[in-house]
This record gives sequence, C-alpha cells and structure tokens, in this order.
Amino acid sequence: MVDILAALGLEEIAAGVSIIVGAIVAVWLFAKRVWPVVKTIPAGVVAFARGVITAAQVLDSVKGLPAFIERTDKAMAQVHHELHPNHGTSMNDALRRTEAAVETLAATSQRLEEGVAGLHVKYEELAAVDDRLWSTLEPDCDDDDEEETKR
Repeated sequence: MVDILAALGLEEIAAGVSIIVGAIVAVWLFAKRVWPVVKTIPAGVVAFARGVITAAQVLDSVKGLPAFIERTDKAMAQVHHELHPNHGTSMNDALRRTEAAVETLAATSQRLEEGVAGLHVKYEELAAVDDRLWSTLEPDCDDDDEEETKR
C-alpha cells in the first residue's frame, strides 16, 4: 500500500492525515479519560486547603479552652456559693429569711382580718342595741322637741 501512495505522490498527504487523525484521537482520549481527573485537582487542592485552615482554627480555639474552663469554674463556684446555705450570706439564706418573714406577716394579716371582722360584728351589735335604746327614749324626746317648739 505504501507503494501505491508513493506512486500517486500521496505519501506525504497520508502522513499528514495520519498525524492529524492521531492528534484528534489523542485529544479525544485526553478529554474523555484524563480531563475529568485533571479537572478535580484544583477542587481537591481547595478542599485540602480548607481542611488545613479549619484544623488551624480548631487548634486556635482549643488553645483558649483551658482559660475558658477556668473562668467557667470560677463562675460556677460563685453561683454555687450563692445558691447553697452558708450560714446567712447566700441568696438561699436570704430567700429563706424572706419567706419566713412573709409567712409571719401572712399570719399577722390573717389575725388582723379576723379581728376587724369581729369588730364589725360587735359594731353592728352595738348599733342594734343603740337603736333599741333610742327607740325607747324617742317618745320622750319627741315631747321635749314639741315643748321646745311651743316656746
């Protein structure tokens, strides 16, 4: 076949076409097989860089963790001090004193209400007695009033 191409003078053209077809096949294979892998390399590099940055941020955060734990422990100790009885200085003790005072005031208020209610009853009883007494005295008082008007 090479002799035929040489006799026709197409040997150089056939070589050029073969090179072009080979180049097209090589580009197609590159695009089909190699390009998807090459295309993911930058994304992989970016993902790796993000992972490194995130790890650095986590390490930086963890570096401040002991100081945070110490501050939190101090705050919790203060809260514990305020919420548990400690012979008079905690909020718990103050709350207990306040509740005891409120209970005493409630009992006193109840006694006063009962006493005032009893006074109202006594007042009404005395008013009824007073009305009876005045009713027995009124006929005499009416005569006195008439005598005074006649004068």
